[in-house]
Amino acid sequence: MKKITIIAFVLFLSTTLSAQDDHRVENVKKDFITKELQLTSQEVDAFFPIYSEYAQKRKDVRRSQREEMRESGESSVDKMLDKEQDMVDLKKEYLEKFRKVLPERKVVQLMEAESKFKLMLMQRLKDKRN
Repeated sequence: MKKITIIAFVLFLSTTLSAQDDHRVENVKKDFITKELQLTSQEVDAFFPIYSEYAQKRKDVRRSQREEMRESGESSVDKMLDKEQDMVDLKKEYLEKFRKVLPERKVVQLMEAESKFKLMLMQRLKDKRN
């Protein structure tokens, strides 16, 4: 249940951030991932174009999911599962691409770093509100 709440919050957050804030967050995320994974300059050059493409495709899947729910007026369990499967398929596709430019250990660290970053971002937003 906690994961669903976090996902819903991140989806809400992604729709409310302005383009400028979005750009700033992406820069902070890039720095965060670079430090967490201890990427070399060669790895940064090879990895981030792929990661940026992946991030855009993730946004597209989420946007499609929101649009379908808005258009249908109801959320179908089958539609939700299809979109979750789309996201899993996308992750599998890009994990293979990441493995071509990063060692396996750093690919695993990437998944952990993304989770850490989301938690850090949510905490900062929570602190701002208080």
